[in-house]
Amino acid sequence: MCKHARIYLLTCLLSLLASSIAQDNPVAINLEIYVVSEVTAADGSVSERFEQADSARPGQTVEYRLIVTNQDDTTLPEGTVVVTGPVPESTTFIAGSATPSSADVLTEYSLEGSTFSEPPLFTTNDTGEQVTADPSVYRAVRWTLLTPFEPGEQMTLVYRVTVA
Repeated sequence: MCKHARIYLLTCLLSLLASSIAQDNPVAINLEIYVVSEVTAADGSVSERFEQADSARPGQTVEYRLIVTNQDDTTLPEGTVVVTGPVPESTTFIAGSATPSSADVLTEYSLEGSTFSEPPLFTTNDTGEQVTADPSVYRAVRWTLLTPFEPGEQMTLVYRVTVA
């Protein structure tokens, strides 16, 4: 599959995911995709530049921003808003790049996209021994909001991948 198509497919996937949620669902998710570049200033300082994109080349870092909004007029109880961001095929999750767990949000990861837990995650090696999984093999990130989500409130959840 074309490398440029991968990010487009994720956009379609998340759009389908959002549109498959019932019309009366009070949570809206808007996806923004950025290619992240490092820029070195004349004084040697390094900063990041974000360019909105729908494709990326191998080796580039891509940041996904999921903007979650309570579009209802009622407060959503803690623990009822759960958002999942897949790690597309031919990309590698970047350790430490996801919005971290806090008093407001629980961040969990998955090796196959359906079973989630907080790190460390474990996998089985070639000899059948259970070992700690490297974050680069994570296939999805999931956030659960731990505080009430007020009407009109927004939260931005972020994670990054590297295109293979």
